[in-house]
Amino acid sequence: MHTISFITFIILLQSIVQPSSIILTSNVAKCLSDLATQELSDSYNYLQLSSKFGATNAYPGFSSLFIKLSDDDSSKAHDLIKFLTLRRAKLDRLINTNGVRIRTEITNAMDIYNGLLEARNQNKEAWNIVVRCHQEAANISDANVQDYLESHILEHHIEIDKHLADFENRLNQAPISEKKLATFMLDEELLDTYGDRRKDIF
Repeated sequence: MHTISFITFIILLQSIVQPSSIILTSNVAKCLSDLATQELSDSYNYLQLSSKFGATNAYPGFSSLFIKLSDDDSSKAHDLIKFLTLRRAKLDRLINTNGVRIRTEITNAMDIYNGLLEARNQNKEAWNIVVRCHQEAANISDANVQDYLESHILEHHIEIDKHLADFENRLNQAPISEKKLATFMLDEELLDTYGDRRKDIF
């Protein structure tokens, strides 16, 4: 019985290790590097939104939302770098040569609605890179990369898009005379959901 269990364990271990032992092709590795760079860029841009609307405009709920999104995208970037390392990616550098990019559109966003709009736009950029990487992996039948992207990255960005789109629509549908009230109520809702996370950053 112990022998059977040990053999089963060895087979399971091989199924886990073997896909990771295959060296990533340069196209897939470069695409995943681009994705890791985008995730890091998004993380910094979310922090910029958090500071803008948490400190300047005193919206603790929205500020905490953006801190949560920043933490999540930073975590995705770190996980991607680990994945690239495990798959022995041949890259000159893990982060692409353009480096982390601070979006001018986010810097110039002056109200919550435009901040949400730009946050959603940058999330779509990451989503598009995920789709591109998935196609690169499909071109060489690398199911390991495809599964990783589907289960760890793609669903994450789909959920972010749904949440941000919902917030946009709720503010957009409010009558002009009630925009500030709608913004305040949504901020309170986000504060109840995430707590005041500004103290973790500022």
